[in-house]
Amino acid sequence: MTIGRDRNVVERCFLINLDRREDRLKEWLQQLPDPWPLPEPERFAAIDGRRCATPPQWRAGNGAWGCYRSHCLILEKCLIEGIDSYVVFEDDAGFVEDFAERFQQYADELPADWGLAYLGGQHLFAGKHPPQRVSEHVYRPYNVNRTHAFMVRGRENMKALYRHLHWNDWQQRHHIDHHLGRLTQRRYQALVQGKNIDKESIAVYTPDRWMVGQLPTKSNICGRKWEQTRFFNDAKNADHSDSPFFAVLGPHRSGTSCVAMVMHHLGVHMGNQLSGYEATGGGEAVGLAQLCENAMRFPAVDPVWPDHQLTQKFKSWIVQRKAEANRDKTVAGGKYPHLCRFAEHLHAALGDSLRIISVERDIEASINSLKSRSEKHRGQWFAATDDQCERLQRSLLDYRDRFIADHPDVPVFRIEFAELVTYPEEVIKNLIEFLAIEPSEEEIASAINHVNPDLRKHG
Repeated sequence: MTIGRDRNVVERCFLINLDRREDRLKEWLQQLPDPWPLPEPERFAAIDGRRCATPPQWRAGNGAWGCYRSHCLILEKCLIEGIDSYVVFEDDAGFVEDFAERFQQYADELPADWGLAYLGGQHLFAGKHPPQRVSEHVYRPYNVNRTHAFMVRGRENMKALYRHLHWNDWQQRHHIDHHLGRLTQRRYQALVQGKNIDKESIAVYTPDRWMVGQLPTKSNICGRKWEQTRFFNDAKNADHSDSPFFAVLGPHRSGTSCVAMVMHHLGVHMGNQLSGYEATGGGEAVGLAQLCENAMRFPAVDPVWPDHQLTQKFKSWIVQRKAEANRDKTVAGGKYPHLCRFAEHLHAALGDSLRIISVERDIEASINSLKSRSEKHRGQWFAATDDQCERLQRSLLDYRDRFIADHPDVPVFRIEFAELVTYPEEVIKNLIEFLAIEPSEEEIASAINHVNPDLRKHG
């Protein structure tokens, strides 16, 4: 192992490893990067949660207790022995190929006030609270999960960290990383959100891209095993800005439900629980529908929430769907008629990752269909008067078309509803190309079979 020139970033390097996991120790040392830009790793015998009696208030499990106590003991050791900085790795920490180079870039740009600097982790609540860019390779996070690789520096910072870890205000079932995340939030809330935080905090930073992930070994805490080294959402892309989101836009009764269900059959992640008016499925995610209705109750034409709140709510919901879609190796989409009214908010939330699927149907046919639905369901929340139906439908259409005209750089795929029900194979083939996905033959057949020519009854 070659020691690089950057070993003085911290004084000591610790590896947490259980005595009964010699296999993990051997594997970890074998995959250590060369050159190695940090001090020589020192094995630290981890506390075995199986052999300890956890306090009665601890509800997070024996493995999590051992992890917490191991990190506390390293911190105590450094405070007692006068060690003013250290880096700690857990024995499932796996490294990127260019670790030394990436570490150097990160270390060179760390602000002078850094007290806790993560090398690997997972950004929590990033959709609502995205990490703030400090420099090209350094970000200020809102909340970081996982403790497999981080650096600590500074006597006062270490004392503050120690006090935080030993406070008795832990939330039930929280692990050490959850509790550390609450400490991280304070500095973000004070500096980024302008809140008056009276509790102690330290400066926490993360790299733009994680350089340490978790190896595909069985977890000592949760018992799960993965197939490859896992790297979680990076600060640079915590909101999955490089992943597209396909918004299906069209007024009520314009064929958007049919298109959304076609996308669902093709494997597009349209939400975790789909609902809607149509008997064959409306393709509407319950969470998205509730968000839209809370903001603008049918048949209103203007929202009751301010623009910034709408943008943030949509971003938060969509970022979660993107993350789920990435996990399932597909793309995310969403459908609800209100989205026509909120197209500008979607664009503000998503930027270049927004894609539009515009479902085109004669507006008179859509208005008549909505009037017919309302007549059948008088007294229901989704019924409206004839005047309300006309006003709402024309408003939604106008907002959608104006947005498309004002944003020529946003990719748009137009679907004539009449063409979809007449030539489903051809339209769906073109839709697949726009989505840039590779559905199976079974998924394509399922999508085609969903299209029902009888849907043209109002057209």
